[in-house]
Amino acid sequence: MKICILTPRFPFPENGGDVLRINNIARYLKAQNHRLVLLSFVEGKEPPMKQAYELYDKIYTVRRSQCGSLLWSFLFLFSRRPIQCGYYRSWRMKRLLSRIIREEQPTLFISHLLRMTPYLDRDGLRERSIIEMTDVLSKTYSFFRKSFAKSMMGMIYQIEHRRMLAYEAYAARRFPKCVLVSHTDVQNLQQRAPEGQVVLHTNGVTASAQPEQEYNPNKICFVGNMRTLQNRDAVLYFVQEVFPIILSKRPKAIFYIVGAQPPEMIQSLANDKHIVVTNYVDNVELVIADSCLTVAPIRIAAGIQNKVLVSMGQQVPVVLTSLIAKPIPELQSGDNCLVADTRQELADACLKLMNSRELRNKIAQSGYQMVRTHYTWEAKLNGYELLNENIHSQIQTL
Repeated sequence: MKICILTPRFPFPENGGDVLRINNIARYLKAQNHRLVLLSFVEGKEPPMKQAYELYDKIYTVRRSQCGSLLWSFLFLFSRRPIQCGYYRSWRMKRLLSRIIREEQPTLFISHLLRMTPYLDRDGLRERSIIEMTDVLSKTYSFFRKSFAKSMMGMIYQIEHRRMLAYEAYAARRFPKCVLVSHTDVQNLQQRAPEGQVVLHTNGVTASAQPEQEYNPNKICFVGNMRTLQNRDAVLYFVQEVFPIILSKRPKAIFYIVGAQPPEMIQSLANDKHIVVTNYVDNVELVIADSCLTVAPIRIAAGIQNKVLVSMGQQVPVVLTSLIAKPIPELQSGDNCLVADTRQELADACLKLMNSRELRNKIAQSGYQMVRTHYTWEAKLNGYELLNENIHSQIQTL
């Protein structure tokens, strides 16, 4: 079967959880012998096409205009749809999709994230489209509007929150399959669109068998794309509120911030000799493999955080907040992770792992076994491309 995947940004390099997820979905589909057509916006320098062609059979791109995105975003303020749908509105994208439909004749379409959904919202496409929502974004915008309550951004987030609530429910009712990564998000959307086709396909991780490895008892890592508000907030909170407590007990502690596109406020943290800002790295697993632990003090989030599973897949224990622990039902604090919420609790949890090799390795091994048992990509994405018996029949004959 030929499948066309629409993405709001080019999925290489793999420098964020969103592109990691869509590429792993593509790898799963490829393993099922489907042919993949990628239609994606690009921006900035030329994307790594050679790398992309190792996964996708055909690639079509549209260079996104910053001025056009801002203009459409402004115009969408006066519509009922989410502003982000305006930000990614493009006549060139629409025309290129029509050409792909005519020349490539895909059987199935996948919209990566809700912002690309308007391109598929028409008769003849809607019935054979999957909306890869990933997360219930209305929850995230609810956090954002509270964080910026008394500012212009707070007003915009309030508007976007209200519109996302309506648009998520609309997509769930109109399209044959909407995909989310956490049980709580599925329940949330089903309550607002009980007749909708909302399906759970959680994140997975690559966890190959490996011997117990040596680690640096003073090394703490945070993993996450620094262009997102929730990751920047988590890093700044940890550096300002939690890390000083750890340093008072472990003066040789060092904190690695591993993630692409760190803004100046994050880069400047490296002026402290105890903090390293790596920017984008080709192999996150290699950077974190010798860490004592990774920390995820996320206070604004929705869905399953891939950073948690990636760390566990590398036999690195995770200290995380209850907000991002809840969507992963197999997590048990004290067994395969440590859950903490206040700054003192987070610092104490980190220090426990740094001070006890036995506890650190116990939690590392337990977390590793958990992801190997429950969170392989193949298991979590099984049946992703199936819409109904009709599509299933087509798969069998193509």
